[in-house]
Amino acid sequence: MKTCVLVALAAGVLLAESGNEQATQERTKLDATWTVTSVLRNNNELPADRLIDLQLVFRDRSFTIKQGDKTLTVGTFRVDTAKTPHAIDLTTSERDGSKITTLAIYELADGVLRICGAQPGEPRPGEFAAMDGSGYTLTTCERASP
Repeated sequence: MKTCVLVALAAGVLLAESGNEQATQERTKLDATWTVTSVLRNNNELPADRLIDLQLVFRDRSFTIKQGDKTLTVGTFRVDTAKTPHAIDLTTSERDGSKITTLAIYELADGVLRICGAQPGEPRPGEFAAMDGSGYTLTTCERASP
């Protein structure tokens, strides 16, 4: 589950930002706590019991994946709003100090965040789909109530 969530949710991330005002505004929109509502990988939905209390928290270019009080993953992120769909790069650090970057796309509309990510080292997805054999993970989140 950790790898699936990492890819989908942008765990331990350093995202490639375009460095413009639009990217800064978009990153600010992401700064929130998001409740994970579904995770789809290889056309299979993660069982609902594995999603209980699962949250993705974006704050100041960092992110955390939590389940209840337990932190599963931390990292940094960077967005590129010049790309369509918008790109997000998620970077985490391994115990040995090495960095792993997940290339993903995202969309944010009406309080719903969707992130579709590849396995680390694989090319960025071009669409929001997680079909059999693609290696992509599609995660859907809703903005948590304040």
